[in-house]
Amino acid sequence: MHRQRFIAVLWLALAGLPAFANDALEPEVAAIERLGISANWRETTARIKALSPQRDSLSREQRQRLDFVRLRALALSGDETGAIAGFAVLLQEPLPAALRVRTYSTAINVAANVEQWVRAFTWLDEALSYLDEAPEESARLLGVASYLHTLVGEPGKARELALRELDLVDKSGDEHARCVALSDIAMAEDYSHQYREGERWHRRQIDACMRAGNTIFTANGKYGVGKALAAQGRHAEALEWASQAMAEFGKAGYAAGEWSTRLMLAGSLIESGGDLERADRLLADTLRYYRGQKADTAIADTENLLARLAEKRGDLAEALAHYKRATEATASAETDARERRLAYLQVQFDTRLKEQQIALLQAEKELATLQVTAAQRRQWLLWGGIGGLLLAAILLTVLLRHTIRERRRYRWQSEHDGLTHLYNYQQVRKLGEAAFAEARRRGRPFTAIVADVDRFKGVNDHFGHAAGDETLRSLGTWIAEVVGEGGIAGRSGGDEFMILVDGDASKAEALLQRLRERIVPISVFGKTVHFSISSGVCEANEHVSTLEQLVHEADQALYRAKHRGRNRVVRAGGEEPGPGRQAGLVVVGTGIDFGRHVSERCLSEIREAEVVFCLVDPFALAMIQGFRPDAINLGLHYAPGKDRRETYREIDARIMAEVRAGKRVCAVFYGHPGVFADVPHAVVRKARAEGVPARMEPGISAEACLYANLGIDPGHRGVQSMEATHFLVYDRQLDSAGLVLLWQAALAGDLSCTRFHAEREGLQALVNKLLRWYPPDHEVILYEAARLPIEQPRMERLALRELPDAQYAEYTTLVIPPLGEIEEDAEIALLREQPAADSSAAAH
Repeated sequence: MHRQRFIAVLWLALAGLPAFANDALEPEVAAIERLGISANWRETTARIKALSPQRDSLSREQRQRLDFVRLRALALSGDETGAIAGFAVLLQEPLPAALRVRTYSTAINVAANVEQWVRAFTWLDEALSYLDEAPEESARLLGVASYLHTLVGEPGKARELALRELDLVDKSGDEHARCVALSDIAMAEDYSHQYREGERWHRRQIDACMRAGNTIFTANGKYGVGKALAAQGRHAEALEWASQAMAEFGKAGYAAGEWSTRLMLAGSLIESGGDLERADRLLADTLRYYRGQKADTAIADTENLLARLAEKRGDLAEALAHYKRATEATASAETDARERRLAYLQVQFDTRLKEQQIALLQAEKELATLQVTAAQRRQWLLWGGIGGLLLAAILLTVLLRHTIRERRRYRWQSEHDGLTHLYNYQQVRKLGEAAFAEARRRGRPFTAIVADVDRFKGVNDHFGHAAGDETLRSLGTWIAEVVGEGGIAGRSGGDEFMILVDGDASKAEALLQRLRERIVPISVFGKTVHFSISSGVCEANEHVSTLEQLVHEADQALYRAKHRGRNRVVRAGGEEPGPGRQAGLVVVGTGIDFGRHVSERCLSEIREAEVVFCLVDPFALAMIQGFRPDAINLGLHYAPGKDRRETYREIDARIMAEVRAGKRVCAVFYGHPGVFADVPHAVVRKARAEGVPARMEPGISAEACLYANLGIDPGHRGVQSMEATHFLVYDRQLDSAGLVLLWQAALAGDLSCTRFHAEREGLQALVNKLLRWYPPDHEVILYEAARLPIEQPRMERLALRELPDAQYAEYTTLVIPPLGEIEEDAEIALLREQPAADSSAAAH
């Protein structure tokens, strides 16, 4: 989105340029400046080229104005690097204050667009010093400052600057400037995720920009309204705004705006259930464009939408692949964001240092002046002046030394972990890459160690976080002492440490033995804390070509060390002697919303198992593979048109093969593993029959979520719960006075077990049978539990007769509320009346 704003500002940059010359060529120069606002850059460039034979006849200021227009057009054409070089030369010339500030404003936007952040923030710092000389340009520069602060993650500061900008343009009555100021405020609100506020400001932007005749900023405002509406879930409205914005961007020849709008248009089509084929085409074209542009944030957004589209189509494997690519692009985009932030902080630091140096130089100058004055008045004050000068020199030296120490301290803090004082993860990888490359170049062995504290969460839980911090601090000290100059040691994060050794695996294991010997219990607040570490070791070989692979293999060895009982060292590719392990099977459930429902017991079983199988939704699978990369996805056994019973047999065989191989197996299933699931019960029964310990841990089921979301107490009227096809095929009688739940309604009547979608015939047959107990207009509910914290459950109410035409997912549940009142049993009612009759007879 910031690229849209950058190019649009270039279109506006010429607004209000004054005419400095009155000769015959001034009308042509002014006309070219006006074309820069309203016409395509190609037309502007052509007019400048046509005027070039008469360039020597122009005044210096006219040439500078035309150079500014030419460089702006060069940036619009896509040659931002050439434009930046030209702006740097132009800013070295003596320029009128207003033209200088306008040049700075445009140059900053171009530098930001090509991610030359240090140059952009440096130019901004220089430009701010000219505000008092060019008050008519203050609003424009404040807008640029607001824009850059938005990009470095300071939306609050950006909003403050943009509001100051709007206050200035409101006083001037300049509609062009008002258009830009409103867009700056709207952008700050968008980046703060205040979408309702952003929509309100974008609508004001559209009105102002239409009055100003600025087509690109008008289209940008419509794009912003559409994006805000989409973020609020109002996708039908968003589609209309997106279409308008794309048409206007295309008319203006602004490709970047068109591509951003295509992305937003595709997202709204997907979420609104519109033309998915069109969405697919839009996303495919957009992905190719953004990959060509290397725009990681836009690539991540596109991949996320492709994943969502794949989900809509039921292709979970493809969805997961897109999510993974989106995660990679997001990581790269976050790296770019950190670079922007670091550039901003570097310029801020350099600016403060420069201000200190200027202040010190001014102090020195004042002292020198006092010295001269004192020498003229009285000779004896000479010594006092010299003393003052010496004092100032000492202060200057002290301050400079303090500044140098502060810079060193900041650098040290950026490279080291604050708790253990070892290198941080980024610095270990940076130094490690160089050391690994050097070792490979010289043919020397190189080994990676990944270690962490055993049961560290237990230390925090039982002794407090202060004990956990002291444990990590002590371990960091021991690691530093043992490693010394013989390797690179750092904290990877949490309780995990990484050590890179310039030597073979035997040397690394000897180092770890020395470290393990140094570990002793620590005392915190009078309590003694015992702990141990587990380590994975991997030596580089012909199969390991990168440091990333080497660390990964060491990390996998660490997992094996954990699984084999902890407090040990495991070498990648080697086997550790030790006691035999006992096979076992545990089946666990993730709940419906993994992030909220998964239990600590479930997570512990997943971490401790030797083999982990997963049959869960893509979101839960991605989270599990985050800490168990070796987890096996059983969902790959499903295929369109394949009999689910065959799939169940394959999954059953896959799990039992590992159990029979003598391994500790954890099978993870969606929701509650024992509810509407054949395989979990089957494998538990088979394992027990073969003498293998097996058990099932409960999880939160969709039925539990249903009662909570719909506010239903099953004890009030009672409940009948069954699978929809089972109800349809067998002669089951319903109690209409109680609650009825029919699961997997979309698959009603599917006796082939090959369908994953709803068919109208099966749903109509289901309705026809239900009409025996309920009227056609009886209100029923289609329920789908929320799978993510950001989602809402589906609770769609409709008449029974409307079920065949409704939308269904594979897991949609049909909820049939009670009909009528509960009638009391006749015999019970008679017994209630009997005591009253006996009492009446006794009275007579």
